[in-house]
Amino acid sequence: MKLWEVMAGIEGLSFLGSQNVDVAGIRYDSRRVKPGDLFAAVRGQAHDGADFVLDAREKGAGSFLLEREIGGLKGSSIVVSDDIRRALALASKNFYGDPSSRLKVVGITGTNGKTTTAYLVHGILENAGVDAGLVGTVQYLVGGEVISASRTTPEAPDLAAMMTDMADSGSTACIIEVSSHALTLKRVTGVRMEVAVFTNLTADHLDFHEDMEDYFAAKVSLFEESEVAHCLINYDDPFGRRLIEKAKTKTLLFGMEKGEIRPDGKVELGDWGSRCSLNTPWGKVDVDSPLPGLFNVSNIMAAVGVCGLLGLDADSISEGICQVHRVPGRFEKIDRGQPYMALVDYAHTPDALDNLLKNVRELAQGRVVLIFGCGGDRDKTKRPIMGEIAERLADIIFVTSDNPRTEDPEKIIDDIFNGLTVGNPAVRRVSDRREAIRLGVDEAESGDVLVLAGKGHENYQIVGERTLPFSDADELAEAIRKSGESEL
Repeated sequence: MKLWEVMAGIEGLSFLGSQNVDVAGIRYDSRRVKPGDLFAAVRGQAHDGADFVLDAREKGAGSFLLEREIGGLKGSSIVVSDDIRRALALASKNFYGDPSSRLKVVGITGTNGKTTTAYLVHGILENAGVDAGLVGTVQYLVGGEVISASRTTPEAPDLAAMMTDMADSGSTACIIEVSSHALTLKRVTGVRMEVAVFTNLTADHLDFHEDMEDYFAAKVSLFEESEVAHCLINYDDPFGRRLIEKAKTKTLLFGMEKGEIRPDGKVELGDWGSRCSLNTPWGKVDVDSPLPGLFNVSNIMAAVGVCGLLGLDADSISEGICQVHRVPGRFEKIDRGQPYMALVDYAHTPDALDNLLKNVRELAQGRVVLIFGCGGDRDKTKRPIMGEIAERLADIIFVTSDNPRTEDPEKIIDDIFNGLTVGNPAVRRVSDRREAIRLGVDEAESGDVLVLAGKGHENYQIVGERTLPFSDADELAEAIRKSGESEL
């Protein structure tokens, strides 16, 4: 494809050099550049792509997308954009032939519930015979291949390439978890969406966003897009109610008491799952799900709305819901025959931890034993808040390390303890996460619920600059196994 074709229809561009050069691929990472590629010098949080332009040229980049002119590129084909990330997204759309037009794309955004809702939608569609791709926090499913997820929402060229592979392999739908980072950095600009979903908004990512209003504005941007056919919004969330006013297209609401999708009568909850009947525009949808907790009923309502808007009937949706037995790291049960319930959950924000523990409290016949920490190099304001929530809703607490990254793990734990009562004997400080898990297992008794929160599906722990193998689910299962052996 010629450079002028890649840049067709994009406003705010100026050109230096020939627009008739061939473009073999689009890269934003100079380490991945191959001869003939267009290199986009985007600015990131840690690095400025402009610092790597000459490296890209040495590797054979044939053209460059820049936010300002750079010396040393004499004779090269250069495109300068006043909005380089928007230009990159639209150039990717052009280069890959507008792949979202070949798929029914669902974009799901919100602080909590994105992954569970995405897995539910994917499971319902697959059960109904719809071949669907998935792009999200846990993994990417592309053409039957499972790919490790490096970030919730990939950069625009990677996302466009994935959607192309999905469509080429026979997929007709694609579910994308859309992060606030992705919206701010315009990774999904130009993606046509059949349904855009808003789950909720609570305090998170305030190390990236200026404040909650800035965070909300990022989410709002998805629903102001002209290329979104339907908006599906959680009426129970106060930010969702604000969003209704801003959505620019057809809007459908879901909620516990108000909305086109809502429970009809009592919602039954237990450690076995959740059960209810939902009123929907497509008729009654009977829910009998192995996913427990009231928050999962909200996620189920969102998934029902998506699948209804994609054309599935009520019976197909009902049948598909019960087939989704687990979502990795989301209220995930670890059962090794122990006399208590053990759960792994990704809850790493105050609201998520609050919801998790309230739902666990409903299931516990005995005590709630909690193991948790907070990530380093992330929003520090939530640490004491999560400490206060833990003390209020759990009976025994082990405060430990999460992903400390470049911060001192002990300082992170200090911040959490600022929200705890000094000298509370129910709270224990155990910096080593593996040891905290072992002690939590030793503490748990029949009828208790043991909760390991924060890292969920992650199979690593980031300590300093190192990424070490570590799976909460595996570590918890192994600790339970060893505990059982020691009692024989």
